[in-house]
Amino acid sequence: MAFPVVSTGEAFSSTDALREVWDLASFENAEVAVGTALVNNGRAGVAYTASGGSTTSETIGGMTISGIANGGVGLDELEASVATDGTYEFAVTGAGPSTANGTLVYAVVASGKITSLTLTASTNTLWGVVNNPKDYVAASGVACVKIGV
Repeated sequence: MAFPVVSTGEAFSSTDALREVWDLASFENAEVAVGTALVNNGRAGVAYTASGGSTTSETIGGMTISGIANGGVGLDELEASVATDGTYEFAVTGAGPSTANGTLVYAVVASGKITSLTLTASTNTLWGVVNNPKDYVAASGVACVKIGV
């Protein structure tokens, strides 16, 4: 199962000194892309780099080159540098233009992976709070989420 929850942008940057290297073995040995929403023992994180073994493809003039390494330098195949603070734009079920800053955001987790973000508590894992910048035009189903709170 791929990680379906990936940030579409960073609203407020993370702190270099608070980034951590997370072992992805507990995430079903999955590699992650930059911006992937993660939860580790109840702690929120966003992949700051792709995992060490991650590769990408590039198409140039009708020819595709695959297997281009794009993982974090010095990371093992199943490790990623993870931001544990900052504010990132994500798809959030139930969010919209009238969602107030400070509204709690929860992660729906299955098999160690976040499958979606929602404003519904239920049995979901608290993951962050809505933190839309001033003058941010929120679309329906989208919010900037502050993690590490």
